[in-house]
Amino acid sequence: MKKNESINSQCPRSGKEVASNSCTLYRGYTVGFCNPGCRDDFRENLAERPKDRAYFDKLIDNLTQ
Repeated sequence: MKKNESINSQCPRSGKEVASNSCTLYRGYTVGFCNPGCRDDFRENLAERPKDRAYFDKLIDNLTQ
């Protein structure tokens, strides 16, 4: 994985490819979405997005094992 590259290749919401302008940090890892709207919604409403967090938590757990 390259620096600043998201740990996921597909958006957890739509299944579409991650857009380069739609990444954010979560638990110290770069995670991506298919568009900036999804990214901003996740970032601004983290507590209300358990499905997104579970998706990224699983990926992070796999990376750290």
